[in-house]
Amino acid sequence: MYNDKFNLSNHIKMYSTPSGLDTKKKFIVFLHIQKTGGISLQRIFRRKLGRSILGRVMGLLNRQTPPSEVREIMRQKSMKDRYFIGHFCYGIDRDLPKPLVYMTFLREPVSRIISLYEYSVNNPTAYYHEHAVGKTLEEFALHTPLFELDNGQVRFIAGDSNSYFINQTPAGECDESLLDLAIKHIEEDFALVGLTEYFDHSVLLLKEIMDWNFSLYLRRNTSKSKEKLNVSPELREKIREKNNLDVALYEYAEKRLKQQLAEYQLDNEKIIADFRERNVIFNRLFGTVYGYYDFMKAFARGQIGRPS
Repeated sequence: MYNDKFNLSNHIKMYSTPSGLDTKKKFIVFLHIQKTGGISLQRIFRRKLGRSILGRVMGLLNRQTPPSEVREIMRQKSMKDRYFIGHFCYGIDRDLPKPLVYMTFLREPVSRIISLYEYSVNNPTAYYHEHAVGKTLEEFALHTPLFELDNGQVRFIAGDSNSYFINQTPAGECDESLLDLAIKHIEEDFALVGLTEYFDHSVLLLKEIMDWNFSLYLRRNTSKSKEKLNVSPELREKIREKNNLDVALYEYAEKRLKQQLAEYQLDNEKIIADFRERNVIFNRLFGTVYGYYDFMKAFARGQIGRPS
């Protein structure tokens, strides 16, 4: 439906080939959209490339410190820092080392918003807790004045020349031109757009793109066995309609990902099954130890409650 509405076939025809952007000797910018699985990916990057740019940069971004102060810190960074991962939007490369390449993960839009609501309601220290507590999912998703809930994924990838965090187009006013801009940015500057629903496929693709010999990961910020919300089809459709550009972007990204998986010969389910089996063993061996380490480090940095 959304494919036809926004003529996504035209975009696929225009931008059908994988970007082929060389990641060797390039600074990696990982745009971490909330509730797409970014915490697990952070650990992969840290294990393979070492520590990222100082966490205080993201603290400044979250507190909306004047851009001039953030810019000064980022301009002190060099290629030896290797990568930058955090909740920010396209365009942050203005003040980061060159040459660079972007990466990100997307998630099916309705699932992402439901997950963000559940996480925020159940975690008093969560970044969006005050916006979610005491509200129903419908109130949170449809009537909360947050850009992240109004085609947020398109906003993050479209970027904004006046914001490091998210596109500032007034709520309800995003149109197809913003979707076009997001797709343009993906095809020009993104070596990888993974999908949460294809997480293991995407991690294996990341391994190939980065030419790594190891890609097992630890699951972070996964939901504990609490009862899931019973969301009516009617409410799901309302959330989809409000985030229609995100739905279209996801459909586009899914087709693009499948093309890349085929190119790297990762569209074989036996390869995926073998990887998952090895990853289960890896989590059993190291999950508890690293989980405790992550908690203590996040607590010390005041990062408990940030959405993954």
